[in-house]
Amino acid sequence: MLKSFAVNAVLIVVKAIGGVLFASAALLADAFHSLSDLMSDILVLIGVRKIRKPADAEHPFGHGKIEYVLSLFLGIGILFIAYQILRNVFIDFGEPAELPDVNALWVVAFVIGVKLILSRYLIARSKVLASQVVAASGKESFMDVLGSLIVFLGVLFSFLGDAFNISILVYADQIAAAFIAALIIRVAYQVINEAIRSVLGKSAPKEVMDSTRDLVEDVKGVRGVDSLTMVDYGHYYQVMVDIRVDETLTVKEGHDIAHEVKSALKHKSNVGPVIVHVNPEVIE
Repeated sequence: MLKSFAVNAVLIVVKAIGGVLFASAALLADAFHSLSDLMSDILVLIGVRKIRKPADAEHPFGHGKIEYVLSLFLGIGILFIAYQILRNVFIDFGEPAELPDVNALWVVAFVIGVKLILSRYLIARSKVLASQVVAASGKESFMDVLGSLIVFLGVLFSFLGDAFNISILVYADQIAAAFIAALIIRVAYQVINEAIRSVLGKSAPKEVMDSTRDLVEDVKGVRGVDSLTMVDYGHYYQVMVDIRVDETLTVKEGHDIAHEVKSALKHKSNVGPVIVHVNPEVIE
């Protein structure tokens, strides 16, 4: 993640300097867009360490949910950046449009190539780490690629508007900045919505539930699964399962089966705390 941090820091400087030197409002807005990626990387660096901390007396189920808090702060930060971009666009829109320099196109082309590589890297790493905040960073990096494409078109259409004396196209650079703000708002909504759903106790996907149920039912002595709950805790799930066993078994025998179920679940890399309740299977 340090690589992602360094890349985004460099791109912010490149875009900001390019936006100022080459008089491109859209390129400068894209610099703020990249700032949201940098914020994401900072939260990832903090979060990856925090969520790996073992459970303690105050947090008996571990620290996995800190990831959702970090994602929520990230979403709010991204939303604030979008507000600043839109504010500047509306303030400057009534002023005479300043034509960007052609060199702005080369800056944007360079940025697009770098960000496309970075977004693919982050999305791949999020699957390895099973991390929501890393995935959010990857998605934001990809949206930055789309934003840079809009910047490219905005600068290009500004030149076309000036060349063919089309007044509305002269403002294409500023319009592109507004589109970038809209993209940022969309990403902010997705990140905030997902974080809130997770804080409230989001359930595991159906395919994860089904595979876990099959694993429990394969344990010797388990007659069936009465209920199964899996709550998302970032990179792992808290599992609560009610199993059915032969009613003639002793308490110790039922306990031993429950222990085997817990052991089988603990061998899964995405399972954290496990609670197993045993029900007798009554045959009438």
